[in-house]
Amino acid sequence: MLKIPISEPAYQEAEKRLAEMPVLRGSHRGEAANEVGVLGEVVTEWCLSALHVPFERESKTSHDLRIIDKGIVEIKTKDRTVRPLPHYDCSVPLYNHDHQAVDWYIFVSLFRGGKQGLRRFTEAWIVGCMGRERLQSIGQVWKAGETDPSNGTKFWTDCINVAIKDLKPFLSAAEIWKSGLVEGTRQ
Repeated sequence: MLKIPISEPAYQEAEKRLAEMPVLRGSHRGEAANEVGVLGEVVTEWCLSALHVPFERESKTSHDLRIIDKGIVEIKTKDRTVRPLPHYDCSVPLYNHDHQAVDWYIFVSLFRGGKQGLRRFTEAWIVGCMGRERLQSIGQVWKAGETDPSNGTKFWTDCINVAIKDLKPFLSAAEIWKSGLVEGTRQ
């Protein structure tokens, strides 16, 4: 897992994007969902840039970015009150899974401190990546209303979960994405 302290320029970039972003109809968490998602995207994009991974930010409902010659990426971000551990889950809601026919998912956790607003998040963790095919083959599907007995989570919507320990490390994926290696998008 890659821990990133969230900087003031990251907050400012997220605030700029949020000012131009509508709250999606049917969003379970409304504006709070936008804050979490946008901050996860900003941090991930800055890390990709720092690692010299060529990408284009696209910010569509179908995906967040395109890694040049390697595939389409969706960034899934959770906010947490504890730092992520290998046995914690990452989730992909199924209500947009078909619409988001991506090659890769990048999973981010934001650590939530005591402040208000966007600055309540003090650090981000890029916990790893997984290709869509692998997610579908090893992920655990949960239906709305079900409870995961391992952690007590009651699901508000259908989703597919994978444990952080089953993800490809972000730095390993970044090396593949910036190279000419064939392994690419389906890992």
